[in-house]
Amino acid sequence: MLKYSTYRSIYDKAPVVESLGHNPITRCSAQIKEITELLLEGLMRLFRRDYVIKLTLIIVLVLSGLTVVGNVFAGSTTLMKDEKRVVVERGDTLWSIALENKPSDMKTAVYIEGIKKSNGIKGSQIDAGDILTLPIY
Repeated sequence: MLKYSTYRSIYDKAPVVESLGHNPITRCSAQIKEITELLLEGLMRLFRRDYVIKLTLIIVLVLSGLTVVGNVFAGSTTLMKDEKRVVVERGDTLWSIALENKPSDMKTAVYIEGIKKSNGIKGSQIDAGDILTLPIY
């Protein structure tokens, strides 16, 4: 008869080995392993294909919204350049209005072209009562 055997049945429960003292390293490493598994599981759920598409779409929308808001607030405060308005009186011509309002070092014809461009005038016809916007250089 055998007195000592190393044979262990597969139906027997595995012996539980308990340490004499509490080993904080093994307990801490088990907690780290659990936390890591939970984080990895959460990341795997997050990076499923449908979530990635939704997350990408949300990020693009937020960035484009911030870009629009940034452009609105970063623009200059004076969008309109300086200009002067004149009411055309009877007998006024573009030439006479240009002579009165142009800078002294500018040619009259050049200033007339500026008046035409700023008011959308194609010819040289203006009528009494018209309001002209004169550019200021």
